[in-house]
Amino acid sequence: MRATLLTLILLPLSAFAQSWCPPGAEWHVTTNGLAHEGYLHRVYAGDTLFQGRIAQRITQAGHYYDYWSTPPTYHEVADTIHTSLDGDVLLLWLGPTIPEWDTLIWFGAVPGDRWYGPGTHGFCGAYPRGIYEVTDTSTTTVFGMPLRRVGITGFGPDGEINGWTHYFHERIGLEFGTFLLPDACLIVDGHEILRCYSDDDFSYVAPNWSFACNSAVNVNEHGTISATPPFPNPGTSYFTLSGVEGSLLPGPHTITLVDATGRMVLQQRTADARPVINTEALPAGLYRISVSNEQGAVMGATWVKE
Repeated sequence: MRATLLTLILLPLSAFAQSWCPPGAEWHVTTNGLAHEGYLHRVYAGDTLFQGRIAQRITQAGHYYDYWSTPPTYHEVADTIHTSLDGDVLLLWLGPTIPEWDTLIWFGAVPGDRWYGPGTHGFCGAYPRGIYEVTDTSTTTVFGMPLRRVGITGFGPDGEINGWTHYFHERIGLEFGTFLLPDACLIVDGHEILRCYSDDDFSYVAPNWSFACNSAVNVNEHGTISATPPFPNPGTSYFTLSGVEGSLLPGPHTITLVDATGRMVLQQRTADARPVINTEALPAGLYRISVSNEQGAVMGATWVKE
């Protein structure tokens, strides 16, 4: 089993049971990347015997747009994720590429505990590259429900500790990631942002999501926003967006920037048909731009800051 925790301390389980995949659990997730954007609906479909373990079977269905092609191409998603609890360690099945269970999160961890992110062991070079470290643990109340959470950070490609902390909550998972932990050392084309979570006795809507949980579930209903590339590109302190006849379609839009590691670095709500996006605070690099409107239409582009 790849899920090797990097401490030898045996910790007692919490006084209250860890809650993962309760009856009725489902997640609505936005997927983003430098070359694609989409939506996933995940549903807990019950426990099953899978690869030698009692596992939670989680189906996912949705779509994504591939922006490397012109015009963007549309793809449907329909597959299954399996997780399994080993005490208070939540495992994720990596197959079919890597047919092993790996550690997703350790609910009983304490600050300073470490483990490799799912599927990253050996890919990042010498220890501690690719390692996640627990920064704090606590119980927080989310929409009236007390939930345990584990804060994690990671070590980058030069062995330096990253400045971010992401929180993995019981039931919910990660707000930025859900089942996909933020990458500690590899630049990957993809990340997830949680829109909504619900189960039989609890529901949650992410504070950065203001549309319907299932917006843009069908390209035939919502389509894409016709737009020209950002200008200037490459740029430095700003870029503008324009579409048909030199402007975005009328109405409010949400503009999101994601860096090359998959982290959201800027999000701006605007009704301006010719928005100017200030990027002075961003470091030089490659960024993915996505624009969505209230009807669920999406547009994506790549922008380079010099």
